[in-house]
Amino acid sequence: MKSRVLLKCDNVGYSTSSASGNSVEEKWDILKLSLELRAGDRASFHFQNEVQKQVLWRLFLQKFKPKTGSFIISAKTHIHSDDCLWSGTDKKASLLENMNSKLFVKRPWFGGQRKNLETLMDRLALNGRIPYLPVGEISDEQAARFCVLMLVSAKTNVVLIDRLFSQLDQVSLPFVQEWLGSYAGIIILFGEHPEYFNAVKTLQTEQQLKSKTEFNSVISFSVDGQAKYL
Repeated sequence: MKSRVLLKCDNVGYSTSSASGNSVEEKWDILKLSLELRAGDRASFHFQNEVQKQVLWRLFLQKFKPKTGSFIISAKTHIHSDDCLWSGTDKKASLLENMNSKLFVKRPWFGGQRKNLETLMDRLALNGRIPYLPVGEISDEQAARFCVLMLVSAKTNVVLIDRLFSQLDQVSLPFVQEWLGSYAGIIILFGEHPEYFNAVKTLQTEQQLKSKTEFNSVISFSVDGQAKYL
C-alpha cells in the first residue's frame, strides 16, 4: 500500500515579465512541472541558472504562488530548509540553548530508534565545551555539523537541501547517510552536488551501506524552464 501524497505539483509554472520596446514579454523560469512526493521519497532538481533555483525554492516555501497549475501541500505537512534552520539560530546563544527550541525533538528518530541529543552530538564530535559555545563562535566545520544535528532533530515532514550536503565531512557524511536510511519524510535536493554523490559512492563502497539515499525523482529544467525527468 502506497503512503499518502504529501506534496503535489500539477503543471506548475512561474514566469517573470520583461519590457522589450513597447511590448512586455513573459519569460518562464519554471514550466510544466508535475510531481507527486510521498513519505520516504527523495527528489533532486537540476537547474540551468540560479534564477530557476531560487524561483522553485520560493515556490516550495510558499513565498511565491505559481502562475500556472497548482502546488498542493497536505494538511499538517511542515517544510523546513537547511538555510532556514541555520538563519533561525540565535548566534549569541549556545548550541544547547538553540536546541531547546520547540522546533526540535529531544529524542530524534535515528538509525531505527530514538536517540538522545547528547548521543548524537557525541557522534558529530560536538562535545566537550562546544555545546556551550555561542553559535557565532564555532568553526565552519562545527557549524555544518550543528546544521546536521538540527536537520535530524527538526519536527518536519519535508526538508529542502541547498548547500548543506556539499559541506559534509568525514564525520557528518556517514552520520547523514545513516539518518537517511530510516528518515520517513521527504528530502528535496536543489542542485547536482557531484562532490556529495562521489563521496557517498566511496563511503558505500568502503562500508557497504544500504540506505534510502537513492534520489528516485530527478528533474531537470531546460533554458526555457521546461521540466523533464532524467
